[in-house]
Amino acid sequence: MFLEINWQDDLNLSNFNHNTLTERKQRLTMKQPSREEAKKILAVYPDSQAFYFYDSIGSPTKGSAHSLEEFIYSIKTVESTSIEFHCQRGDFENWIKMLGDEILSKQIANIQKSELNGNHLRKRLSQVLHLRYGVLKKITENPVS
Repeated sequence: MFLEINWQDDLNLSNFNHNTLTERKQRLTMKQPSREEAKKILAVYPDSQAFYFYDSIGSPTKGSAHSLEEFIYSIKTVESTSIEFHCQRGDFENWIKMLGDEILSKQIANIQKSELNGNHLRKRLSQVLHLRYGVLKKITENPVS
């Protein structure tokens, strides 16, 4: 059996993205969470551990997230100024780390370094969050062996 790799996608310099390559390396080298750890990451958290969106210091929005699922939804709906504000400060990365997901935290940190903004930033965050959510959901649904 051969593993087919589409080298053309990786070598096309117009699509080359150092952060994407870094993310791939991290996914290969980092240990996936156990079923119990994945459940903790996907849990609903109390107000004291929720993520609250701000447009700037002292200027809260009405958005908040008590779980990774709510966070994913909020990223789609909150103003892009709020996303940029939190990315610049490393807030998303830190909250995800609090949930217990080192892999996603590092992926978010890489996005923050990419200097994307506006809807490009929203789209990239949304992609990474959705992919990771899917992986975590599968981990929790698999029977313990």
